[in-house]
Amino acid sequence: MNKIQNKAKIIKVSKVIRHILFAGLFLFTLIGIPVVLFQAVSLWNKIGSSATLYLQGGAILMLILAFIVNLKLFQFFDRLKSGNLFDTQTIGNLDAAGKWWILASIVECLFYTVGAELFRIGQSWSSSGLFAGLILIFFAWLLKEAQFLQEEQALTV
Repeated sequence: MNKIQNKAKIIKVSKVIRHILFAGLFLFTLIGIPVVLFQAVSLWNKIGSSATLYLQGGAILMLILAFIVNLKLFQFFDRLKSGNLFDTQTIGNLDAAGKWWILASIVECLFYTVGAELFRIGQSWSSSGLFAGLILIFFAWLLKEAQFLQEEQALTV
């Protein structure tokens, strides 16, 4: 296969993934955030305890962080769809998505650790978000190195 066919495949796959991420952004904005806010208000009025406020506040914070990760991934695939493969901004979006995902994983860890100590919340956090964020950052670093090699190769020719 030549470079043009590979680029066309990347653009085609990026369009599909971009549509899926757009649906996620749409669902977050129209359904997810209003439902969580409605539940927070209704539970706070019924129970009025600090544990309920803590649970709903943590859910809202994690939902916002998940929205930001989804948005950064959407921007990454949107730029890929446009044909910007080794562009600095494209790679920056992937790197930012990884960093936000790691932050979301750390917040989730703190949320469940503090919740277990103070309010006897029986759930535990998963390290999969931390691992996924590290993988995204690794791939962004790999693409930065490929970009550097491509620029260096263009200068030597």
